[in-house]
Amino acid sequence: MQTQLDILNRAINEWIPDERPVSQAPQAKELAAKLDLALADEGGSQEELEAAIKAYLHYNPDVAQPDFFKLLYSGQNKTAVLGDWITSLSNATMHTYQVGPVATLMEMELIRQWNKLVGFDEGEGVMVAGGSQANLIAMMLARHHACPDIKTEGLKGRTLVAYTSDQAHYSAEKAANVLGIGSNNLVAVASDEDGRMLPEALDAEIEKSLAASHIPFFIGLTAGTTVVGAYDPVEACAEVAKKHNVWLHIDGAWGGPILFSEQHRHNVAGSQLADSFTWDAHKLMNVPITAAVILVKHKGALKATCSGGGGEYLFHEDENAAYNLGERSIQCGRRADALKVWLSWKEMGNQGFAAKIDKLQQIRKQCVEMVEGRDNLQMLAPAVYLNVLFRYEPQHIQGEEAIRQLNIRICKTMMAEGNAYVDYARFKGRTGIRLILANGEVSHDDLQRLLDNVQRIGRELDQPAD
Repeated sequence: MQTQLDILNRAINEWIPDERPVSQAPQAKELAAKLDLALADEGGSQEELEAAIKAYLHYNPDVAQPDFFKLLYSGQNKTAVLGDWITSLSNATMHTYQVGPVATLMEMELIRQWNKLVGFDEGEGVMVAGGSQANLIAMMLARHHACPDIKTEGLKGRTLVAYTSDQAHYSAEKAANVLGIGSNNLVAVASDEDGRMLPEALDAEIEKSLAASHIPFFIGLTAGTTVVGAYDPVEACAEVAKKHNVWLHIDGAWGGPILFSEQHRHNVAGSQLADSFTWDAHKLMNVPITAAVILVKHKGALKATCSGGGGEYLFHEDENAAYNLGERSIQCGRRADALKVWLSWKEMGNQGFAAKIDKLQQIRKQCVEMVEGRDNLQMLAPAVYLNVLFRYEPQHIQGEEAIRQLNIRICKTMMAEGNAYVDYARFKGRTGIRLILANGEVSHDDLQRLLDNVQRIGRELDQPAD
């Protein structure tokens, strides 16, 4: 163990320089040619192991830097990192209290606190391996609510239909596939110009399904869409769900933490009206990947939907039976992700997370003002959360495809130069640069430098070839 601790110490203090590009990995084929990653019959030397670790750290994007704006997570939560190390050291699993006693109690407290924020007074939940799995379980819960016999009998020719916004995360399509619903029975409901689901369009789509003798069973709203951070109108859509007795889910994987903030939680007003809620702690709470939860308003729903088997040798009906979380989950072996989240939450408290969100919202407001005040930069959607979608658009360039390609090249050039790491995305047929503000260390100067580079690179790429 001493050798491993020595390597970890050197990795932290020597192998990750303070000053380095956010991203420095070449194209995949080039990197594969640089590295010797072959496995063999004989074991490797200590030097070979250290070389592999150094390469891993060198080429992986430095997501802790303020200039990492690419994805819905960034920054570093050091207390949560510590929890991640201890979790690996202990190697607890979460199917029964016996093999994860403290982690089980921590997870149950986390779920109580998450449910309190959402408004599920008597709710339950279970931690899962990411928002995609949480959304899968939500659709599974909805299927069980509509047709509980499907768990044992299968679909038996029935056509179940799910509804999400046309801006929803692609995990809904994967869930429809896994559950046998069929992606053609996942309806993309129209959204408005701000990216929010239209309640009247949702109602109309459900009426179409009923007219075809299909079974509407799941409505998936989004709190913080992936591209523009839009919040679907919960209260209006809840009326539609109630009218048709359809399970209402909110995917708050990205935007759920706004509930910490008294100033901004109105964006997801009515969350208590939903039946289930997804939350990713590895996004805005900056906990190391992965740490997510599916929250459910109705006690017993998870066990009724997910349980099956294991009673003869694992889920004993003893004094700790009520603390065995495995029957709520679709996993058996499940990592004890509760520790890193609990340690982080214990250190920061609700007020600490609220302060971070309020600060980032102020930074977001400044960013939008900076974009709107610069030549050839244009916002492509309102920024109500921490997504800022904009683009470089010189007046003389005509045609969406030309503008799209220019902005893609800006993103790639900026990354190749070791500057800010951003991505591009399409919204309502127009492509722009998607800036994600998830790192609480981001400053006005960081944004100033990024926008300076966007304009500089845009001008350089726009020059006519000699």
